Amino acid sequence: MAALVRQSLRLSVVKKTIYGIRHGQAWHNVLFDDIGPCAYTSYQDTTLTVDGMQQATMQKAPDVDLVLVSPLMRTLQTAEIMFPKTPQIALESLKEYPQHTELCNKRSCASLLIRCFPRVNFEDLETEFQMWPMKVDHNENVERVKSVIESVSSKQIAIVTHSTWLKYWMNGSLSGLPELEHCRPYELKYTL
Repeated sequence: MAALVRQSLRLSVVKKTIYGIRHGQAWHNVLFDDIGPCAYTSYQDTTLTVDGMQQATMQKAPDVDLVLVSPLMRTLQTAEIMFPKTPQIALESLKEYPQHTELCNKRSCASLLIRCFPRVNFEDLETEFQMWPMKVDHNENVERVKSVIESVSSKQIAIVTHSTWLKYWMNGSLSGLPELEHCRPYELKYTL
């Protein structure tokens, strides 16, 4: 009897495979080498460079049936290039850290994003303009994304976001260095 219950429980668990992908090279990444930290505080919501677009084009994208994406230009562009036919949902909780000082991590207005990326579901964006949160709770952001994963029927999911965000999921670290490779899919540990 106990074996039958264990087998039944195993059959009821839905296996999901989650891939984390850091966006392609963006302008603030390149500008940092020339102007230092000003690259992060002087330019809002930077886009991909030509090299960043090539990184996304050249990378073999995993076969997924849903993409969860940070609502920043560089991640949206990466997701659009790597997954042109896959449904995409933008989530505020996937934005990069830190958010209080670095203008490059402040998203564009929702109406602009909707016009630029008409295939993406932006229902999670509650305001036209991004408000800086009073407090960023990294665990809460990861749990919010996990709750979305659990609520969808998709079994193969890509998360297109930022190096620091992914490293926090992977090992609980907010350390900026070393950064993850641009556009490389990392299989994330995930249990339902």
